Amino acid sequence: MFENNWRALYKAAVLEIDPVKLELRVKAVEDAIRARQSLDGQVSVEERAAMREALDSLGVLKIEWKQYKK
Repeated sequence: MFENNWRALYKAAVLEIDPVKLELRVKAVEDAIRARQSLDGQVSVEERAAMREALDSLGVLKIEWKQYKK
């Protein structure tokens, strides 16, 4: 269940077109991923890699959002 939670939040963030909501969605998915990462031994190697990729993508999204905001 928790695995799907961060994935659903991630999908919602990358599909968000409202800049105000985008910031909130990115924060929510980052928090969910960090909470999932804290479970350490209960998370598969594959999921850890997916979470790293998601955080990297969110980083790019945040850069783009900040440039749009200017």
